[in-house]
Amino acid sequence: MRRILLLSAPLTLRGTSLYTVSLARELKLLGHKVAVLSPGGTLEGLLAEQDIEQLRAPVRGNVLGDLLYLNVFVDVARDFDPEVVHVQSHSLALVGMLLARALDAAPVMSVHSSVRAPLNLASGPEPCAIAVSEDVRQALVTAGRYPRDRIEVIPNGVSANLSALELDQGGENGNGRDPDEVPVVGTVSRLARGRGVEHFLEAARAVVDSGADVQFLVIGEGPAERSLRARVRALDLTAHVTFALPRARIGDLMRPMDLFVSAGESEGHGMFILCAMAEARAVICTGVGGVLSFVRDGENGLLVPRGDVPALAQRILGLLGAPEERRRLGRQALHDVREGFALHPMVERTVEVYERAAAETPAATREG
Repeated sequence: MRRILLLSAPLTLRGTSLYTVSLARELKLLGHKVAVLSPGGTLEGLLAEQDIEQLRAPVRGNVLGDLLYLNVFVDVARDFDPEVVHVQSHSLALVGMLLARALDAAPVMSVHSSVRAPLNLASGPEPCAIAVSEDVRQALVTAGRYPRDRIEVIPNGVSANLSALELDQGGENGNGRDPDEVPVVGTVSRLARGRGVEHFLEAARAVVDSGADVQFLVIGEGPAERSLRARVRALDLTAHVTFALPRARIGDLMRPMDLFVSAGESEGHGMFILCAMAEARAVICTGVGGVLSFVRDGENGLLVPRGDVPALAQRILGLLGAPEERRRLGRQALHDVREGFALHPMVERTVEVYERAAAETPAATREG
């Protein structure tokens, strides 16, 4: 078994943080010793529930700022004595490589979104990299100028909620809730530019204008929260839209929803979409990036063009009026997640990358 350090930016509600938490939990279940080096955040409670060691340090994902604290990171992590340092985002690539070098550990890097420029790396061989989709790998090769043979494509994995199928049998809303309740259309997202939440709100206005009796739920946090709340007021949607802070358990975020929407302008692999599918929720997504590798229009979800608010509103209205179709899409979504995007195989393949990286780093062969 290995000693594995996961280097992470703040554990706020974003796909990369959920990846970190899920990976840490499964690695521990496999018998590895795991610690997460991060400043903490909203999702840190999930780590505490699993008694996963948390090493606190001001990791921000800002190259210059993180380099200033490199010695602090080394001091905090030294007693853990990792064999592998798994950098959770390409924004931490440089400081992660330097940290691994200082600790005589093997570096591994995950890349969750398409890079647009060469990565800032330390001198020496490129670390083993994990791309969450083929699109992300291609961007890493072309824009990032990263050697293809150093990149392994390992799609995100999630835990499927089999009880969702039992809940699915009751209630016309398609998720086991009281059919007399007003349906809820929700999104879970980092509240930032490019995440498509403004398109979600504009589509909500169009749906309400059509006369539909529906509520909209926005779960997330981020720098654009104030402007998005102002947009709700400007659209006169305060009676129809609720903002909520994320809770610890991701599945709990999806359960109040009858329909999940992701209107992002780009997606590495759509972690929250997968989570919604794992809860047997019908999903409507922008057809971009890695989403196209697992959402098939009309089969296990619905796709809309990027930025097409009228199309998004029409697809929301269509599913609101068709609870049986919502149930069908949700059942197929859960089946496909179980078959192709289960968490355990993802973690097993990630461990194989750790072994290759450790074999390339003689000082990291300290199994025990």
